[in-house]
Amino acid sequence: MLVKVASSAVPKYASIGIIGGGIGGLTVANALMHRENLVDRVSVYEQADQFIPTAGAGFGLSPNGQICLSSIGIDGYHQLYHPFDRMARINAEGTQIKEESNIFRQLREKHGFGIAGCLRADIVALLVQRLEEYSTVQEQPILQYSQKLTRIQPQHDKIELEFESGHQDVVDLVIGADGIHSKVAKSLNIDDNPSIYSGANIFYGKIPQPDRLEYFQNNPIFCDHSVVNGPGTGEFIAFNVGAGGKKTFIWASTYSASSPPDPKQHHQSGQDDEEWNNQSNAQELENSILSRYPQGHPIHDFAKMTVDDDLLHFGLFHRRHKNTWSDSNTGRAVLLGDSCHATLPYAGQGANQAIEDAIVLADCLDRNKDHISAYQEYYDQRFPRTKRIVQFASIMHRLYHSEYWFMHKALDILLKSMLRGGAIFSQLEKEIINECPIKDYRQYAPADNFK
Repeated sequence: MLVKVASSAVPKYASIGIIGGGIGGLTVANALMHRENLVDRVSVYEQADQFIPTAGAGFGLSPNGQICLSSIGIDGYHQLYHPFDRMARINAEGTQIKEESNIFRQLREKHGFGIAGCLRADIVALLVQRLEEYSTVQEQPILQYSQKLTRIQPQHDKIELEFESGHQDVVDLVIGADGIHSKVAKSLNIDDNPSIYSGANIFYGKIPQPDRLEYFQNNPIFCDHSVVNGPGTGEFIAFNVGAGGKKTFIWASTYSASSPPDPKQHHQSGQDDEEWNNQSNAQELENSILSRYPQGHPIHDFAKMTVDDDLLHFGLFHRRHKNTWSDSNTGRAVLLGDSCHATLPYAGQGANQAIEDAIVLADCLDRNKDHISAYQEYYDQRFPRTKRIVQFASIMHRLYHSEYWFMHKALDILLKSMLRGGAIFSQLEKEIINECPIKDYRQYAPADNFK
């Protein structure tokens, strides 16, 4: 149970409204509430009808994401994740390991934090639970569902919010954590530009409780605590996420395409995050990628083990890195996560960078005398880092989907360097450990992670 000591000091801000209840929005709400006397009331507005614990897929929670969550007192993720030890690169047929290394275990033993597979819904539930505890302190709900933003209007020293439900609010500041198609950015013309289709789509399959299946028992390639990567129609990748009874095997394959799949065929109404709820079917999978993989490739087995409700299919989008993250009118609205630096998935940093944004933004608001100075410092800190990661993901996308053989050769050299602990691994270590905004990270590391 969360306990906050009452204070007679007047909070710096009376109210902050957060648009979007994904990982970024929920993390910044927690970060704001974690700081003493920063804000009196925090409201998170989420357009989905409710939190759906089965929605979404898995992702890699890297050290920077873990450290940032721990810095605001959220460390329950240790009980939710599946730690990675090994990375293996397989051949095009998917039958042999070309190169493998325990680089992820080495990372964890050196720094106390490694990369781990998490169910997106588990992390969201963890963040929601903490906000519900904070709500008892605030004496009113922080997270409000079924609230689709329809109007946002700056008014002198406040911002008016209106929602489709008829609900209205007036707040000091607004944080737009509402994704790549940000309503906040569009409404306030914050360097507004359309999202960019990458020319690739992804199939994403989930196999719950894989240990019950004979295929995964003593499998020499797809074994526990491993990330398996290989060539295919783009990138092929497979790994486990979650813990205990929620353990889930994730497999995915990207492929080049002229257009994204039609969302009208798959989108489940009422759910905010379109890409993670865009369900597909086996026929589309066969037509788009299975026919292009060798018959002996394990993706065929994975497809048979994946029920239709656990097969996701969506286009991969990114956007030009915004040069402005706050509105030019009153400067009271600011963007966070995909709304200002949407990236492709090849760096595994989308959710982790949104978590970093949240911690840095809350810290800047706490440290600076006013929101203008805070937003500027936030931008100055986050812009170069997120731009570098977005650019790296774009390079990886081009390597995976190039039609030229020498590009694929360059990809092999790059991945071998990482597996052998070379310069690429050193750069990875720098990005997810040394460049993390929380510098004294070892105080948060579980003692048994070190060797």
